[in-house]
Amino acid sequence: MLAAAIGNYIDSLTEREFDTPFIALLRLHGFTFIHFLHRSFEFGKDFIAKLKKDGVEYQYAFQTKAGDLGLSDWRACRGQIDMLRTNALAHPNFDKAMPRKARFVTTGRLVGGAALDAQEYREHLAQPRESEFVTWDRDTLVEMLAVNPVSLSGSPLSLLQILETEGKDLNFDVLEVHSRGWIRSGSSPSNLRDLLEAAVIASHCRKQRRIDLACYLALMSLHSTFATVHGTSQLPETAAVAIDTARALFRYYATQLWESCRGRFLQPDELIQQDRTPASFLSYPVRCLTLLEIIALLALLVESTEPLLCETIAEYLTQFVQANAGAAHPISDRWAISLAPVTLLLARHGEADVVHSFLLSAVTWIADRYDEGNLGLAGPYSSPTEEANRLLGPPYEHVSLRRRSESYVASLILDLASVLEDQELYDAARNEFLAVDIVLPVMEVDNDLSQFGRHLGEPRFEPYMPYDEYWTPQENWKTAPHHKRGATMFFPEQVATAWDQLALSSVLRDRHFVYGWRRILGKIA
Repeated sequence: MLAAAIGNYIDSLTEREFDTPFIALLRLHGFTFIHFLHRSFEFGKDFIAKLKKDGVEYQYAFQTKAGDLGLSDWRACRGQIDMLRTNALAHPNFDKAMPRKARFVTTGRLVGGAALDAQEYREHLAQPRESEFVTWDRDTLVEMLAVNPVSLSGSPLSLLQILETEGKDLNFDVLEVHSRGWIRSGSSPSNLRDLLEAAVIASHCRKQRRIDLACYLALMSLHSTFATVHGTSQLPETAAVAIDTARALFRYYATQLWESCRGRFLQPDELIQQDRTPASFLSYPVRCLTLLEIIALLALLVESTEPLLCETIAEYLTQFVQANAGAAHPISDRWAISLAPVTLLLARHGEADVVHSFLLSAVTWIADRYDEGNLGLAGPYSSPTEEANRLLGPPYEHVSLRRRSESYVASLILDLASVLEDQELYDAARNEFLAVDIVLPVMEVDNDLSQFGRHLGEPRFEPYMPYDEYWTPQENWKTAPHHKRGATMFFPEQVATAWDQLALSSVLRDRHFVYGWRRILGKIA
């Protein structure tokens, strides 16, 4: 059954979608010094890597393609394959002195005359002084992924269940619970095998038209890697590979989401008209916030390597939050964290007025949900049904819920206002929340396993954080007790970047790390 599921996964892959899992696959099979070279001057090589066999180290070069290749397709690839074998231009780590092996990798098969032509080509090369040439096709990849014990052989039954799940049953909670199994004990090797599993599930999410879940799946893989190696003074090499690969997986799917919405949804009614059902009242803000969260994380991720792309995304999101009221309407505490990445991105790009107006709109929306006669917003672990009942329930007799006073999204907005040092926003938000008797909860954690989820360690839940009633300049930005106590930097940021720390909040949904926000903004903690 697993082989059949992996076969379906390989059949659906696009050429570039395979890049990230291919790196993990090579590493699991013993390859080292792996470099991705796909660009204008790759000289036939998509990847290079080294592998030691029987005491001899070989320099490998790979060219990858997607789908079946007929005779004409195969012959069109011959020029690239010849460069793959003979051209030593590739990367500073490409060792010309090593014996060389060439691999042509396709997610499909060589069909028609292509198979015979490839066989003749290989036989022609089977002579002294020629590089060894082998084709890895669909069947080879299925065996490497599903049968070889270093890869996905022995995966839990829940993997097959997820790959069979369609429609609304495929959701964030199902994936998050499954990803907890990727958190290994401290003595276990880093989870590159689990990264392959994440790539397979992410591809399934894409096929189900849930590119957002594919993005979150990549972040869950990132989260599990940090949790697995937590406490190490230096990242193990395999963990560093897993973290880089998880980022690349997120970047691939988030870029797809960005390309699908680029230049669109900048008119007030354009996005809401995508759903003409009565549920659009709920689906519209969720789609707004999902888009904001993922695209802003993408921009912050590529800021140092692709500043123009980051700037373009920031300009787009500036227009998006001004055009879409739903962007400031989180329907429960589950969507609180969605406000953070876009706020930090726009603040970094000098859009202070836009950020102020955006968060002030969210303050008004939240206060209205807690005003007299309303039930408040559902918590960060709520189901869509509870979200809907709390938001829409007051007029209906059959909805028998008590008012919920807690609002994590209100706490998060006060923390954003504090970190931004926006006194006017802070005072306005604090006044609104006091007026409707909102209770301000905060999850506090130490720099231990508790930072990675409520099921790990001993996180401390403060049900009513006593924020200052008014901004007090002498306290600088620290307006609440949790700003003045506990860790100021956590493990993911210590061994990686503040972006990784921010990204993990998108998996956890119930906590955030204000000192990391400060560093993203370039402010002194």
